[in-house]
Amino acid sequence: MISFIMMAYNVEDYIREAISELQKEDDIEWELIIIEDFSDDNTFDVTRNIAEYDNRIKLVKNLSKGKVIGTNYGYSLTKGDIIKCIDSDDILTQDYFREYEKMKNYDAHCHDSLIVNNTLEPMGTYNVNPIIINKSYEEVVNNLVSLPKAYWSFNRELADKIFPMPENLPFEDVWISLHIKKYAKSIYHINKPIYLYRQHQNQVFGGILNYEKTRVIFRANRLIKLIYIIENEQKYLIEGIENPFNSMKEYLYLQASTSSIKDIFNSRISFIKKMKLLLIIHMPFIAITITKLKWQLDKR
Repeated sequence: MISFIMMAYNVEDYIREAISELQKEDDIEWELIIIEDFSDDNTFDVTRNIAEYDNRIKLVKNLSKGKVIGTNYGYSLTKGDIIKCIDSDDILTQDYFREYEKMKNYDAHCHDSLIVNNTLEPMGTYNVNPIIINKSYEEVVNNLVSLPKAYWSFNRELADKIFPMPENLPFEDVWISLHIKKYAKSIYHINKPIYLYRQHQNQVFGGILNYEKTRVIFRANRLIKLIYIIENEQKYLIEGIENPFNSMKEYLYLQASTSSIKDIFNSRISFIKKMKLLLIIHMPFIAITITKLKWQLDKR
């Protein structure tokens, strides 16, 4: 059985679509655990009306507000042999279920996604960064390579290493990706976009193609906080790695301060990182084009 964990906060306009796509599946056994995170809109009522008529869906109120707390709680309620988080404003297509028999032979699984706008019109394809699969754990750590948590699924043995997540984590993606890379003996890449990753302004990070100044600063500060937590509280994740995060720290501090072109080029970070910062901070429209191009190159 597949257990889906779905956090739900102020998604009354989207969550019905996310659930209805799953409900089309009748061959593979699945359950959906929805954790309602004290929404200000009608998310709870909309979801309750759906769950009332489908015993595969379990709706609960979060223990206290927060995505990490809620995801931990959701995992504690799961029964499946494969665990997957889904964002409540996105859509996991039926193609995912067609991979179930293959997935059972791997510890973890990841997939590409179609980036869509608010009305599900395609904006581009997000292909899995091959570094997360092909490179060493040390390289993944030092460059903070990760995937959005909704792009992963994993077996229960691996899930027991991921959960419970520390409640002071600023977000979950890097935590989940690092644990998968550290502990998974095998990773299966579903090499097609089977997930619709919706972009809208209500997202915490502002959307994957959003390089607005305030969002850039926000994301950098979140990652700085994450590094601090790992270095000071979760040191086992970086044991045996020499000078972990060194280049990423300088990169993130430059990003958080929206540094000048001069400061960027005078920094000690690699030329590639310098060019990336230059685009993100000073040429955001070009950064969007380059990001889409990278997705296409990752596909090859």
